[in-house]
Amino acid sequence: MRIIRRSLGICLWCQVMLVVPLVLLLVQRPKLMPLFEKSKEGCRRVDTNSDQLNVTESHTTKDVDGESETRAPVPSHTNRTKAPSKPFIHPSKPFSSPSKRPLRADDFEAEPKWSFDDDYKMDPFSSNTSCPSSVTSNARHSDWLSPIFLPKIKIFMDNSDFSNEIWDRLQHFIPPFGWMELNYTVVKDVVSALPPLPDQQILQAAQKPQDPQCFSCAVVGNGGILNGSGVGREIDSHAYVFRVNGAVIKGFEDDVGSRTSFYGFTAYTMLASLSDTQLKKRGFSKIPKDNETRYILFAEAPRDYAWLDALQKNKDIIKGTLENYRKHPRDDFGDSFDPKKLFVSHPDFMRYLKNRFAHGDILKTHRWMAYRPSTGALLLLTALHLCDKVSAYGFMTDDFYKYSDHYYDVKSSPIKFYANHDFRLEKHLWKHLHRENIIKLYQRR
Repeated sequence: MRIIRRSLGICLWCQVMLVVPLVLLLVQRPKLMPLFEKSKEGCRRVDTNSDQLNVTESHTTKDVDGESETRAPVPSHTNRTKAPSKPFIHPSKPFSSPSKRPLRADDFEAEPKWSFDDDYKMDPFSSNTSCPSSVTSNARHSDWLSPIFLPKIKIFMDNSDFSNEIWDRLQHFIPPFGWMELNYTVVKDVVSALPPLPDQQILQAAQKPQDPQCFSCAVVGNGGILNGSGVGREIDSHAYVFRVNGAVIKGFEDDVGSRTSFYGFTAYTMLASLSDTQLKKRGFSKIPKDNETRYILFAEAPRDYAWLDALQKNKDIIKGTLENYRKHPRDDFGDSFDPKKLFVSHPDFMRYLKNRFAHGDILKTHRWMAYRPSTGALLLLTALHLCDKVSAYGFMTDDFYKYSDHYYDVKSSPIKFYANHDFRLEKHLWKHLHRENIIKLYQRR
């Protein structure tokens, strides 16, 4: 019996020696991060290689060449899609590798915030204004606008704005604020084909010694407030006139003027306006093509880059939603199309406008990817960075409910509010800029 008890004791000891290390191994092993986790919308992917950070507020912004400018704190929005924090990575360095899956908008349940979200390409050598009462000068003396206004930001792209490093950085933002989910080859071809632009301040650079020290711009929206306004001559008296989308002129010259120096659009808003039956009846059958007219494209989606590629190469659009409107983009510009007259808004510039001037609340929700400032807002804010003085006509005011949606409406129709824009936020912005003496906002009395 003593031998048996000794044998059982030895066996029990051996089992303990085998089990204890196994238990310790299970307890101390590294915790694995799941590739998917459950949320109330369902399963979503957790990007374990993400550079995303839950950014805290800071007060400086760096461009991709290392230039720094002071800025106001940008609100940080809590994002339910989180990944392990990593050290700050400067946007001039590549972020991705061939083995990493490209980011997709569906990866995020709200607008993602990156450590380089408020870093923008600058043009420190662009022309300066000599106007003592310019937008830039007034912004500098505004407690509200001074910290957020960047007079040297790069507004338009040219053929120097594509590289693998730039591609990697802008892949973190959806269009029009970046290049997420766009086709690498198409973007490379389109941007590389853009003419060089030695001076971003295209209007300042065009100033001649004999010109007035300050020049003014009229930005004409399509709001119903202009119907019966009689401000057409006043609009045309400005040095430059900006128009947008379905800019009907014929028959409304007394209210909206007749000149068009710049026509702003997205590929879709232009083609949809040209195809609109009511607009055709009102006289908008072709885009403005005066001798002074130049064009500003806000590329908001893959279709814009495909459209621009076809325009540059004088070919048909092969596939996509826009081919239902027009297969051959050159048809809208004519055989004498001049690439130097077409300016393409820089994704950095549009992200800057969204971040600092028009950050809609929808960006905090799962519908974040649908949002962008309206085309009219993008055009007016572009003029704000190009002109000495800016007057805004046909933009929303506090008494918008008194007027039809558009000045050319045959039958009065209330303003339509769309989920992808925040018109009330924009209305408040125009009112604030007017009060700060940055713009002159036309209002009916």
